[in-house]
Amino acid sequence: MTTQESGSRSEFDTLVRAVVDEIAHRTGGDVGVRPQASQDVEQARAQGQRSGVYRRTEQPISHLMERGGAQAMPMPGAGPSAETQSAAAPMASPAAVPDTGPTAEQWTTAGQTSAETVRSRAAAGSFEELRVDVDGPAPTMTVSGTVWRLPTGGLTWLAEVVKQADGSLVGPISYRNGNASLRPGTSIRVQLTGQPPLQPFGALVTFMKPGAPDEVVGYTQATPHFREVGIEYDRVEDAVQIDAYSLHDHPVRPPDLPDITLTVEDAFTRQGIQVTRNGGSNVIPLSDAVNGRWSDIEMHDAMQQHWSQWQPGPTGEGVAQWQIWTLFAGLHDEGKDLGGIMFDDIGAAQRQGCAIFSKSFISDRPPNDPAPEAYVRRMGFWTTVHEIGHTFNLAHAWQKSLGTPWMPLVDEPEGRSFMNYPFLVAGGPQAFFSDFRYFFSEDELRFLRHAPERFVEQGNIPWFDHHGFERARRGASDGALQLTLRVNRDPDRQGAYRFAMLEPVIGELKLTNTSTVPTMVDRNTLVGDNLSVFVRREDGTEASVIQPYLRYCKQPAPVMVQPGESLYEQVVLSFGVGGWKIAEPGAYQVYAALRTAPESASAASAAPTGQVLAAPLPIRVERPASREQERLADDVCTDTVGRVLALGGSRVMDDANDVLREVTDRIPDELVAKHAAACLSTAATIPGKVMADGANGARRIEARETDADAGMQLARHAYEDLDTAAETFGHIRLTRNVEAIAVALDEQDKREPATQLLGGLARTLQDRQVKPRVVEQVQQLEQRIAGSDGSGGRRT
Repeated sequence: MTTQESGSRSEFDTLVRAVVDEIAHRTGGDVGVRPQASQDVEQARAQGQRSGVYRRTEQPISHLMERGGAQAMPMPGAGPSAETQSAAAPMASPAAVPDTGPTAEQWTTAGQTSAETVRSRAAAGSFEELRVDVDGPAPTMTVSGTVWRLPTGGLTWLAEVVKQADGSLVGPISYRNGNASLRPGTSIRVQLTGQPPLQPFGALVTFMKPGAPDEVVGYTQATPHFREVGIEYDRVEDAVQIDAYSLHDHPVRPPDLPDITLTVEDAFTRQGIQVTRNGGSNVIPLSDAVNGRWSDIEMHDAMQQHWSQWQPGPTGEGVAQWQIWTLFAGLHDEGKDLGGIMFDDIGAAQRQGCAIFSKSFISDRPPNDPAPEAYVRRMGFWTTVHEIGHTFNLAHAWQKSLGTPWMPLVDEPEGRSFMNYPFLVAGGPQAFFSDFRYFFSEDELRFLRHAPERFVEQGNIPWFDHHGFERARRGASDGALQLTLRVNRDPDRQGAYRFAMLEPVIGELKLTNTSTVPTMVDRNTLVGDNLSVFVRREDGTEASVIQPYLRYCKQPAPVMVQPGESLYEQVVLSFGVGGWKIAEPGAYQVYAALRTAPESASAASAAPTGQVLAAPLPIRVERPASREQERLADDVCTDTVGRVLALGGSRVMDDANDVLREVTDRIPDELVAKHAAACLSTAATIPGKVMADGANGARRIEARETDADAGMQLARHAYEDLDTAAETFGHIRLTRNVEAIAVALDEQDKREPATQLLGGLARTLQDRQVKPRVVEQVQQLEQRIAGSDGSGGRRT
């Protein structure tokens, strides 16, 4: 499914769901608000908090009365006091206070009579919300609204407002997304009304447009929370679950930080995003046959199969919903540098889960720290909220200016936010936590509270987009580092790199020190969120970001790169979050941008900063080579198959594996069949674990049985012609795949095919002039397996 299709479907689903909710609301049915919502409203009203979500009402708004008009209640601390207003216009006794007050027609704006005001009436099949964000914790002084109307679509608008002397809120509408004709005003004036418990909070919004009558709409408060989200935790038995933290646990903190204990739910709820634990809390045992390290495939399989809140759509793909799954595990295959991963669920559903690795660097106790155990608890809590923040579609603090997100944003590399890395700010964790108040930044809160629902909701579309990459690249200054994006094949006469229909495009990144002095670089920089990759089809369509299915949270690992030396990494270009990006026949341009970390520095000069941008990579996808290939395209170009191809295999995604088997059987000579066979071979040959259901519904981590003979047959299909395999897999992925298969075969006493594979790989890499140290590593593994006893030891 294309991103455009996903977005259209998502908007329509949102519209239908909103209208259904409104019909239920008007008929007294369930509108999807949690049972405690009414209690939350009452608590917020008791505290005088007017921020939250308001729903449009056709009934008049209750508020204090003045002769000839409406006198609205000011916000706390704004305008005249309640006592002053009461003296001017005494409040009626409870028996005399009607359920409804003056109508919108009675509302008078400054300098305008009611005769010039048009009251806006709700159309049939419509739904409208107002989001008021002007008091309570960390207000952003923003008012936004959403209109859904059948059949004309939806609109989200936003205005940053300023409080006036009379207590009203005024500001221009600076952002629209959707059908602008649904709310054509250019600025707004908001008067907040009501005085609980006698009168509920309300809002009268005047939409002003030069040369046209003002339009007035009334709303009543529905909930003080801007979003309502469910969360579920599970923990593997060898992991530590940190979902709460006492803010005074560690002495390095702001001096006025309150002495409270925050849960993950509290961390979001106090910022207007109500997060409620709704299940899970299972401790999942590991069987004796498996190790405690997790591969990307194993993590993704676990997320796919065993999240209780996952809901399949009509076609079996996951659907968007305000639900999150968080798994606490021990250690990833990548090692201690990886602290967490933000996952996506299957199909069009994205950003629905994450994993925290408690045995990673986040559990390291720094030397000379005044409270090392508290430091570990604090890092664990920060990591958990950080990864969950990604599921809300929040980017890292230093990534906000990449592309064009929902509103143009400015990078905040020194921001004290959950979405920044404590170890990347000037002064490191000590400086970060000395001034960290366990909040998101103002821009992040504005996104969480006011962005269109589909941008934020778990399982919905990504919001990151791209504009003007080439202009930025040409304007970038030369630095010590050079980024190259390449594929391992020769270009055609037009300079484009041709790929067969359905063949995955696997690129390679090369980061080279082009200066004359050694330069310090983060070893993980090419696999982290400092890297952004974009693809644009050459038909005038806008470029979109290739978001990987896994997002890593890694500790910096500084290495000194000598002049002329390079770091290398593979990158999957054909597919990512939202489906296939390079699929249909035609020409594409692929771009890569790398943010250089602030601490990157040469040995003799100041740190290089900013963006390192690669030259665009031209790709051309050829037309189908056969009718059979064309018939298989609809089955192959799906999000689930793309995920398996990107991750290199799956032990639980049976439907995708069935498609890959069909590819190897029906079009065995096509290059996509090599990729299909490689994925199936990995799942069949390499020992791995899955999360399985045991007795009484209990879960257990178990080893999945291997089939070395079937795996070897599939490996021959994928790697028999290693020169062709090197072109389609790339040198990095091919080397990793073959080495992993060879080690697995050795463990199953299949040394001869293992050494044959490695020997052929070493010769192929040498012939293709790959760096000698890579060839030597392959040869050393071949020699070790040739002399092993099949269990990792030496034969006697």
